[in-house]
Amino acid sequence: MDGPQVKCVVNTCTHWLKGDLCGAGNIDITHEEEGKMAQNPEHTQCKTFYQRRGLANTLGSLDNVNWGGLLAKTFLPETQIYPSVTCIVNSCKYWQEGNKCSADKIDIVGMNADECQDTNCYTFMLKS
Repeated sequence: MDGPQVKCVVNTCTHWLKGDLCGAGNIDITHEEEGKMAQNPEHTQCKTFYQRRGLANTLGSLDNVNWGGLLAKTFLPETQIYPSVTCIVNSCKYWQEGNKCSADKIDIVGMNADECQDTNCYTFMLKS
């Protein structure tokens, strides 16, 4: 397991898989506005979002596919896929040194998103 379990409902992303899974090898969670610290989930975004717009567009995202996870899922449908997570949102309670996420599970939302700014990490919790 490389990172937290990811539940993703961003159905317009090339990495979105049936069952609200993420097929990316790594996802990047960033502040929505560069230079501004996130204060709530709406201030975060999944920078890995790559809008699904046909075959040519999908081919452009193939460099970040979790091939091992997808292969395992093909033969063992109950298998969970764990992408690695790079998170630079250091105002989050789950952020750890080295831009790691310590949450067991993260929720990425943004149904019908057109761009990464339309996505959010709903697991974000402001550090106290």
